[in-house]
Amino acid sequence: MAPNKWRNIVVVLLAVCEFRPNHGAPVGSSMDIYRMDIDCKVTSRFARTLITTEIQNTGNSSQEAIFDVELPKTAFITNFSMTVDGVTTDGMVKKKEDAEQQYDRAVSRGESAGLVQSTGRKMENFKICVNVGARATAIFKLTYEELLKRHHGSYELQIKVQPKQLVENFQINVDIIEPQEISFVEAHGTFITNELVDVVTKSHTGNKAHITFKPTMHQQRKCAICSETLLDGEFTIKYDVKRETTAGNIQIVNGYFVHYFAPSSLARLPKNVVFVIDCSGSMRGRKMQQTFEAFTKILEELPEEDHVGILKFNEDVSKWKNNLVKAAPDNIKSAKEFVAQITARGGTNINAALVAAAEMLRNERTSKALPEISTSIIIFLSDGDPTSGVIDLDTIMRNVKSATEGVATLYSLGFGWDVDYGFLEKMSLQNGGLARRIYEDSDSALQLQNFYKEVAFPVLLDVSVQYPDLQVNDLTQNSFNHYYQDSELIVAGHIDNNDIHVLTAQVTAQGASEQFSMKVETNIKEDDVIATEQRYAFGDFTERLWAYLTIEQLLTKQISAEGAEKRNITEEALKLCLKYGFVTPLTSMVITTPEDDNDGRKVVANKPKEDDDALSWTQPVKTAGRTAGPRAGLMPRGRSRSPTRVLQYARLLNSVNLNSPRLIATEVNVDVVPAIVRVPSGRRRKIMYDLNPVEEVTTNLPTIIPGPADVAAVALITLPFASDKIFLGIDETPDTWINLLHSPDLEITLNGKLSPDRRSFARLGLVNRKKSLSMDISAHNITVISGQDTQTVPWTSTLQGVRSVNKEARKLFLTLEGRFRAIVLLKKNPDHLKLHIENKKADSEFHMGLIGQMMVKDNILVESDEVTILGETYPAKQFPTCNFSSYGVKQPGPCTKVTLKSSNAFAGVSHVVPGIFDFPPDS
Repeated sequence: MAPNKWRNIVVVLLAVCEFRPNHGAPVGSSMDIYRMDIDCKVTSRFARTLITTEIQNTGNSSQEAIFDVELPKTAFITNFSMTVDGVTTDGMVKKKEDAEQQYDRAVSRGESAGLVQSTGRKMENFKICVNVGARATAIFKLTYEELLKRHHGSYELQIKVQPKQLVENFQINVDIIEPQEISFVEAHGTFITNELVDVVTKSHTGNKAHITFKPTMHQQRKCAICSETLLDGEFTIKYDVKRETTAGNIQIVNGYFVHYFAPSSLARLPKNVVFVIDCSGSMRGRKMQQTFEAFTKILEELPEEDHVGILKFNEDVSKWKNNLVKAAPDNIKSAKEFVAQITARGGTNINAALVAAAEMLRNERTSKALPEISTSIIIFLSDGDPTSGVIDLDTIMRNVKSATEGVATLYSLGFGWDVDYGFLEKMSLQNGGLARRIYEDSDSALQLQNFYKEVAFPVLLDVSVQYPDLQVNDLTQNSFNHYYQDSELIVAGHIDNNDIHVLTAQVTAQGASEQFSMKVETNIKEDDVIATEQRYAFGDFTERLWAYLTIEQLLTKQISAEGAEKRNITEEALKLCLKYGFVTPLTSMVITTPEDDNDGRKVVANKPKEDDDALSWTQPVKTAGRTAGPRAGLMPRGRSRSPTRVLQYARLLNSVNLNSPRLIATEVNVDVVPAIVRVPSGRRRKIMYDLNPVEEVTTNLPTIIPGPADVAAVALITLPFASDKIFLGIDETPDTWINLLHSPDLEITLNGKLSPDRRSFARLGLVNRKKSLSMDISAHNITVISGQDTQTVPWTSTLQGVRSVNKEARKLFLTLEGRFRAIVLLKKNPDHLKLHIENKKADSEFHMGLIGQMMVKDNILVESDEVTILGETYPAKQFPTCNFSSYGVKQPGPCTKVTLKSSNAFAGVSHVVPGIFDFPPDS
């Protein structure tokens, strides 16, 4: 059969691999977790955790074993190894780009895929799936390290426990060694019942503590006759050490030192705080209610010596009072009433709100209305992007920095996942503060309160930690704006003079009533001997803690740095990551696993950033030669082994035998095009769909009846009020211009022309009348007309001076008056454009256009087999897990596919327009 006759031929790979949220074996399978050891050693706040899991295949055929653990977001993976069928392989940390290139080169050979994934507030997920032979064993070992930060007067170590089945040998062992005497130790688990309380043992003597949790299989059962485990939750250890009002404690091992500074019994400094509360339309409902609950509690706990101001803002800014006032009972009562009356509506003018807050503090300082020795902070709460006033993010950051410089520290709280966290973080760091994400859960109010408690009680200002006589180098941060009660400052460095016998540290700061100045001296030789005698958990801990802290601080600086400074910081951090083997946002861990056919499989572990989309992981199709190759009769030896050549993408089979663990080819009814189809041997299954066009398959395949032609998805739509993303296909001739979005109020128009195969766009045209801006975007170049100026650049060049437009390689990010974001992606071979439209706000504005009509909540209803738009219903397909990567979205999720004609919905008026910059009829 000629190759061109295989255009619509598809097959499905059924991989014997289960995808679950946590480690364990498939229901009804013969994969048993025989042993799970969690061993953690904490040395002077620095924790190293080793998780060892031994999985046994008790069956008579090979099966997939999954190692699936959660680790703290602040941790860096430092080692991973697995022993499968007696063969041990280890991970290697590489520069992220090098690891990704190696991974891409290996895709055609097939591989398991492991990826660190953001899974919640405090945890990330690491997961890998490998084949284990009959009656064989797999042993996985993962090591990660983290510095325990002191919050609210204690250090917290959190261990996720979710084996998903009874484990014959399960135990948690934690050893803590501190330089100071331990004052208390607490250990508890969210799953601990009265029967399990005595299974947790803890003891501490002097500067050492030991905690164990070792339940038997019987004690793990939910009930006496149950086969389900009750081990499902967090095991948390909290402790603190005894401390005095001193210059701190210094530890020295092998020439590296760590200096811990957390004096006790210091008087609180008065603070001047301005709360800036977003009350735009997107905050309505539960968010606003939780904000009210949180601020009611916060206001009640303000010390009377503090001064307070409150601003609320949407497109306008309103003040509780024009000046800051003391937190006296009458004022607090009035403040509560003001917050209680806040209603959410309108746009989001972030620039005006933050500049107004800074000006309030500056004016109060100028008029000397505030205590001379006090600190000023702005606490900013928002859930959205700027949509009113100044909306260009760079301009906002410049304005806020200018307004707050020398006046206040900015702390930003981003409410929910939709907030532009990267923007808030960068803006906060530029102004001496930090950002924190507030998760939209039932305890959001408590999250707000807990953050405020971290900065509620400053006791020192302008803290400086110095080491005289140039005794040290490679210092981490040693000057700090504040020291807050119940926290801790840590400085680390390297002693560069072997002749020095005593390390001296001088700490100076401004206290509530007087200057703080103290000195501490540490005998270097004696401290080294003490560390050796105490047999610390890992002898190089001071050096690794220094490296960890340095990398962490460099990555933070990188966020707000620009140009050459940013490149230098990145290079310095990368060198340390590679030297010490830390998996960070700059590095990945690559694991090569030997296979029977010597092709090998690559595993890549990456670390996400908080402002990334929640990263996911996928299991690419197995190597054709192993899972579906010659032994399965799919393709002859010597032909390309790439799964993308064997079946560029498989289509969903309505009649497939889902119980078979092997490759199946059968008659298809083509509705969507899944890029990867995975079906485990157990009952639970996960299938990934990628609605991209099928490419021609030239390999000799078994005879399969092809399905009918399908209109491919050309756009991806993300709506804030729908859990599914929408894949949109457009059934229209390629030579017509189609109005995709037209907003009369925002004065925005977006038109598109389909590519010849109707699988993407050949050109896009954008008009923003408010900004006198037009853009002609093709697969070859980008033309921007701004007023009287016109510039045309190829995709390989940068755009100059275009506000609200960002270009990154083959991606264009177009901010449409803050309400929408359009992402245009250039795809190669052949060149074509993909479009992703995001609606940031669930507003009620009037929008037109084939896509625009879907942007209003009341206009659209998405159901399992149909989509209703403005009262008209169209057939649709719904899928539980879809791959959006070709549209620039990393996280998979549910999707709905619908195909529309240009005349669909909007009272039957055609969305066809005369040209690239024309408006639709009746607009």
